[in-house]
Amino acid sequence: MTTKQRLERHDQQISVIRDLVREGMGMVVETRRLTVETRKDLRALAAAQRKTEANLQPLIATIGRSTNGHAKQ
Repeated sequence: MTTKQRLERHDQQISVIRDLVREGMGMVVETRRLTVETRKDLRALAAAQRKTEANLQPLIATIGRSTNGHAKQ
């Protein structure tokens, strides 16, 4: 194998490694973007859950003290 062939092979390997690194960096950026969106979605879901909980508390209290209409003796 000549020096020129070795250098060409080495340059090709460097090019492939560069492409792999770029692809990996793109995946990291995409994962980060999804993580930020997921956090926003979870915050919205938590806010909705708190609102639902606040609305259910009066219903739960009413059910807990319900009677059949007759006073206790």
